[in-house]
Amino acid sequence: MSVKTLFVLAILVAGILCSGGGEAARAASYPLPFDPFLAPESFGCKHLLIPGAELLPHDPVIDPKLLPGWREIPMKDGKNRTLESLVIKGSTVVHKKDRDGKPVGPPMVLIPAGGLVYDATPRETHLPVGDQGVIFGHRAIFVKKELKEETCRNFSVLAGRSFVVGDSVITYLMPGPKGGPAVLWRTLDGVSIRPHPLDEYPAGQVPEKTSTRIFGAYTHAGQIAEYASFSGPLIVEETWRIDGEEKTVATNSEWFPHFRIVPISCPIGHHIGLMVYNDVPILLDTAHAMTLYGGALHIRLVTVHEKAGKVVFTLNGRPYTGTDGIDSLIGKGRAIAGIEHTLATLRKLRGS
Repeated sequence: MSVKTLFVLAILVAGILCSGGGEAARAASYPLPFDPFLAPESFGCKHLLIPGAELLPHDPVIDPKLLPGWREIPMKDGKNRTLESLVIKGSTVVHKKDRDGKPVGPPMVLIPAGGLVYDATPRETHLPVGDQGVIFGHRAIFVKKELKEETCRNFSVLAGRSFVVGDSVITYLMPGPKGGPAVLWRTLDGVSIRPHPLDEYPAGQVPEKTSTRIFGAYTHAGQIAEYASFSGPLIVEETWRIDGEEKTVATNSEWFPHFRIVPISCPIGHHIGLMVYNDVPILLDTAHAMTLYGGALHIRLVTVHEKAGKVVFTLNGRPYTGTDGIDSLIGKGRAIAGIEHTLATLRKLRGS
């Protein structure tokens, strides 16, 4: 099975999944000044629409080793390096359905849009302009970048929910790590920035400037955050020299068919990652292997043990066993470490 089949699979997946109205019902139960599910600026400004941005891996396979055939390339200082890593999130075991909606045929595994993420990420700190990294196995020189700030205004978000601004995902926590309200800030590829405490103000009395990027007014016992403004960085495009030729990487442009690329910035504009995600769902079965990224990734579904909740699969020939899917964190670097940190923080908050 090749990437050319992904568009057809997107249509097939629509017949497998069903939708519900639970989120709209939850929103309707709160008298909000800005509806977090329906207002045009809720959950971010939506200038950069990345499917699956809020997803985190569930009980993932964790393997710090590079996949066979993938690379890590030292930067010019000889200390830091850029590594290729892979994240699979949101995967689940599914069945085709007949006309009556009943499951038929052998089990398959669905990876949703945005659920398969390649990342070329520094092991630590950032990749400076003029230094070298790696993109799908090729040594690449980082030539230049264009950065802008994105600002969202007048929106609300429920505790425990997330929104996207710039190339960051912001999760509103109540209570936060220290008991009061806070936001958990991570980049689209998963780099953990840090939890930020929030100052509380009476509704309608948010000052024009505060000591942080967050402007907040809280109602309903802290379960809803009403933001006057939130800003985050966004790399509009970058230029790389790959195999002697310069290539412009525009944010959210297509790199392979049905795979889009997004340069990742830290809050002050440094390059800290280059992620590539699937913009349509991927459906895996045990009868076919799938080759992606121009041959850089081979995924094979070996066996699905539904009753035991175990899925045996291979990535570039290396065997793994997933739980209720194939969610995985493969490799090292800031993105992988950030996702692990975020998962640990959320487990601590839940008391698990």
